[in-house]
Parts: sequence; C-alpha cells; structure tokens
Amino acid sequence: MNEKLLKEAYKLRFEYFNFFENKELNWHEKYKNHQLYEIVIESFNYDYKQIGEKMPKLLKNFKEE
Repeated sequence: MNEKLLKEAYKLRFEYFNFFENKELNWHEKYKNHQLYEIVIESFNYDYKQIGEKMPKLLKNFKEE
C-alpha cells in the first residue's frame, strides 16, 4: 500500500472532524472530486479508535486513476 495515500486519507478525515465541524457540507463540496473521497466517506463508519486498523484495509480496495 502506498504510504502517501494512507497519509492523505488520514489528513482528509482529520480535516472533516477538526476543521469543518458544523461545516460538513463545505468539506463535501471541497473534496467531492478527490480521488480518496469515497474511501474517506466509508471511513466515517468507524470511530477514531478503529481507524488506524480500518483505513489501510479500506485503501487496499482503492485503485488509483
């Protein structure tokens, strides 16, 4: 797995919960065309305690465009 992609996915998730709190629609508008958007959205099904284990598994199914 590409470490750069993993780092980017964590960054997007972090931004959603820390910088866009109460402005979630702005986050979706900003990143809706990002290559990792669907993966990050799926990651919202897991809480922060699980994400370190789940994000690499989610990215295994990712195919770069």
